[in-house]
Amino acid sequence: MTDPIGASLGPLPRTQALLADDIARHLERLIVTGQLASGASLPPERVLAQTLGVSRNALREALTRLAGLGLVERRQGSANRVTRTVPLAAALADRMNDLAAEFRHAAEFRAVTEPQLVRLAASRVGPAQLDALRALLESGDENDPEGSAGLDIAFHTAIAQATGNPLLAALGELTASWTVAARLSSHLDADGRRLSHDGHLRILAALSARDPDAAEYAMRIHLAEIRDVIERSGLPDPN
Repeated sequence: MTDPIGASLGPLPRTQALLADDIARHLERLIVTGQLASGASLPPERVLAQTLGVSRNALREALTRLAGLGLVERRQGSANRVTRTVPLAAALADRMNDLAAEFRHAAEFRAVTEPQLVRLAASRVGPAQLDALRALLESGDENDPEGSAGLDIAFHTAIAQATGNPLLAALGELTASWTVAARLSSHLDADGRRLSHDGHLRILAALSARDPDAAEYAMRIHLAEIRDVIERSGLPDPN
């Protein structure tokens, strides 16, 4: 029988990147957002590869990369484990030279898709979904970078789900997978965490008013502010 933890890990969101890159990014997102808890054992490699629909060689390459970032512990003869303390800042610093272009692409992707998602959500969101969004924001801790980043992803994913369109909800999940590094970078900065929270409050107010124009505008302002935070972080020029 498939391990229940393993079953929750798939399927793997694919991009045009190398398979090992997609696997590493997918598992990284699950780790840093707490969906894979610190210290948790990963399913056996055979089961995990089957769950993700990938080869064991590609999976092993991805796990080796995550181990190098300090996100996974690999030990001969025992289960792979998520590290007990996720070294968020160190992991991003090690990848900084490779992340500049990724951050730029993530910002462009979000600027194109998310204003339209929230615009549609504003006309369809239900009371229970609004209550869930409020509860998310009330649960946040601006002094916790990892928790703040996880809340950010959950908030935007919930907006995509509020469109009532399963294809757009899936796009929201993919957006989270493809833009996790950029989001994490913005939450390392206290000002970035504050701006994120304030932006979410404005978006929630527009959603509560069922105002598509205000929701779209609030999302555009929010994304622009977060992009400014990332650009001020001193990333190298990808060009």
